[in-house]
Amino acid sequence: MAPNILVNDGGAPARIQKLGLAAETMDAGTMVTINSVGKLLASGLDALPGVELQILGVLFVDAVSGEPCSVITGSGIQVMLKVDGASATVAAGHGLSHSATGLATICTSSDMRVAIALEAEDATNTGYVKALLI
Repeated sequence: MAPNILVNDGGAPARIQKLGLAAETMDAGTMVTINSVGKLLASGLDALPGVELQILGVLFVDAVSGEPCSVITGSGIQVMLKVDGASATVAAGHGLSHSATGLATICTSSDMRVAIALEAEDATNTGYVKALLI
């Protein structure tokens, strides 16, 4: 089970919404987008090589394929993002983007920055990092 994903909504900027059905099974803390038939899936690359999809938000709780899912939307909010284990260890201050499976990765110069790490990767909840969505 994932840690609490929403750290501090700060009021108005954050909303938890049911935006559609899950196209696949995903873990809380995964960044998601919407496909052409209105189903939610892990943010990744568009059909065009190298074109990143804009994220809608972050999964609030685990999602099962075909079921409604709750998504945290907004900017300027603190969340726990699931980290791509294949990337380098995330430290405070790192700009974060997303992998093809919607997991947080450290930005490279060509990536779209979607969050900033506020702390190093959480040792008590391995695989998650506290971040500010931008």
